[in-house]
Amino acid sequence: MSSALTDIDSSMLMPEDVRLEILSRLPVKSLMRLRCVCKSWYALIENPKFISKHLENFNDDNAYLIISYHVYDDAGHDNLTCLFKDKTLADISYENIHRPILRTLLGPYDGIFCLCDDSLIFLWNPATKECRTLPNYSNFLPTCATFLYENAIFGLDHTSGDYKVVFICELWNEQIEAPYEHSHVAIYTSTTDSWRVSKGNVEWIPYDFKSHFKSTNLNGVFYWLVSRDDGDHSNIMLSFHISDEEFREIERPRIPYSSHESLGLLNNSVSLLHFDKSSHCIDIWLMSDMNWIQQFAIGPFLGVMSPRGIWKNNAVLMEFDNGMLLLYDLIVEEVRDLGRFTRGTFGTAILTYCYKESLVRLKRVEDDRLSDPFDIPWHIIEDNQSDTTLFGRNSRLDIILN
Repeated sequence: MSSALTDIDSSMLMPEDVRLEILSRLPVKSLMRLRCVCKSWYALIENPKFISKHLENFNDDNAYLIISYHVYDDAGHDNLTCLFKDKTLADISYENIHRPILRTLLGPYDGIFCLCDDSLIFLWNPATKECRTLPNYSNFLPTCATFLYENAIFGLDHTSGDYKVVFICELWNEQIEAPYEHSHVAIYTSTTDSWRVSKGNVEWIPYDFKSHFKSTNLNGVFYWLVSRDDGDHSNIMLSFHISDEEFREIERPRIPYSSHESLGLLNNSVSLLHFDKSSHCIDIWLMSDMNWIQQFAIGPFLGVMSPRGIWKNNAVLMEFDNGMLLLYDLIVEEVRDLGRFTRGTFGTAILTYCYKESLVRLKRVEDDRLSDPFDIPWHIIEDNQSDTTLFGRNSRLDIILN
């Protein structure tokens, strides 16, 4: 069979760089299948440089819309996650996707989501179906502490090349039966597979992080809309630089605070979407060189509950009080209905995600704790006398193009 594998590789009559360019533009599902073609292709698709090139090719134009929403009724509540199949949203059909735990999705970053369930924290790649359980965080907590609320970010430190998880939680002190005054912070690094305090030894921060849709990230910096635990509960924007691991306060636009706000990215800038409940209008502000510029004022929209983010630089996602998710196109100034997601008597809260699939692996080379659904059965392949027994009579190019 070794000669057959050599034939598979050598029969691809195209330059190496052309083959690399073609493969790096294919969706993850196709690449997972193509790992079975031969060992050289398997090695190529697993190569970190190839994974980075694939990420670069799958930019915002190739993003899918994922939504997550809680459903409440008399019987209890459920948490559903849906993926819209059409990247352009011309077709608004969607499919439910299974995830490891039914807690709130955080992220994504490089196609990876973070999920928190008290002290259990998971990283999840929906495209490769890999899930990694991080070391138990509770070992890092003060004694007599339990969780009230969790938030987390996951990102790449381009300086060190290390992926990090920054976990922020509000804690309850069981000894005095009262919440801790500040939020607790710890950092996980993938190279050490362990938790630690930040570089500046910051373990507690005086901020409240309760809203998952009030965050975004750009160029290794993460942003939140938070309230300060200073007695006045003043509302500010907070940034975190994943390389130097420092929190910084940022001045908000000089507008009245609204609880119906969200953050997003527009034209490669951090944007704040501010909903005025009295006028039913949404103002969109862009941050440029730490200054805020009002870019759009849209509406009125009767029935809007809150803006839910920016979609592909030209549209605003909005949740209505009847559970409808609408898309407002900033260019043609039209509204489209993406569907109603209320099931039950108490309504729903919709979270939206701009999701770009990736090949980023969560399994360490030396770690076999994760199940990999795409492990290649080389012992079976080597028993076949030709590649046509694996892929039928179709040409090898058909495998790439289909």
